[in-house]
Amino acid sequence: MAASNAGRDESHTTPIYKGDNVETANSDTARKRLLVDFITKEGLPEKTLPLLNIALTHKSYSNEFRAGQDPALDKHNQRLEFLGDSVLGLVIAHHFYASKRKTAEGGLTRLKAMTVCESALKQVADGIDLTRMLRMGKGEIATGGLTRTSNLADAMEAVIGAIYIGAGFEAARQFVVKHFRDILDHPEQVEGSKDFKSTLQEFLAKRSHQRPEYELVGAAGPDHDKEFTVALTIDGRRVAEGVARTRKQAEQHAARAYLEGLKKR
Repeated sequence: MAASNAGRDESHTTPIYKGDNVETANSDTARKRLLVDFITKEGLPEKTLPLLNIALTHKSYSNEFRAGQDPALDKHNQRLEFLGDSVLGLVIAHHFYASKRKTAEGGLTRLKAMTVCESALKQVADGIDLTRMLRMGKGEIATGGLTRTSNLADAMEAVIGAIYIGAGFEAARQFVVKHFRDILDHPEQVEGSKDFKSTLQEFLAKRSHQRPEYELVGAAGPDHDKEFTVALTIDGRRVAEGVARTRKQAEQHAARAYLEGLKKR
């Protein structure tokens, strides 16, 4: 039965983190119950359970507790995150294509960027109390991993990937539309959702017909929590830098830094 694959090793205790109104399940048995409750509430088939278990397993946990995991499955959620990102992007793009018939391509691109950002993903993750089902290593928890936006965003994408594999595209689409409904209706209200790259490009096109260029100049940290540094260059001159967990977000930060610098002049 699929339920037996989730959290097989009952001897391990999932660490409890109390703070910032967050508390994880205190045992694999309790966590498995949360996962079962989740798929029941969402109307998902039981075969999604082992995939959901992996989707909510951070790499730091798999590094600490390797025993008891099904060798046929991934040990952590990074591959499902990769898949879920693409599924989410397609669902969101189709939604805006169908519902914003008078919006040009540039406007659709901005709407999508505002909706699939880390802040939006974390907002949805918080809404379904995803943190209580997350498995992380003790070190990651000790450094605030359970409330870190990037971790919650990654887990949210991995869950979407798990639903796609276990239940099919239509189930994944319905899940996204259901839980992203408020964000889809009001994407401008998502914290950090503004597309600074597009704003900068439009500003430069009107003023000087220059094009911004972004160059990756650094990457540091472990694979599960790497930080990227991107330099923004305009007319051959480096004018700003941005640092973030993804290259795309670092580019947004660089564009934002430059635009905010312009306002202060």
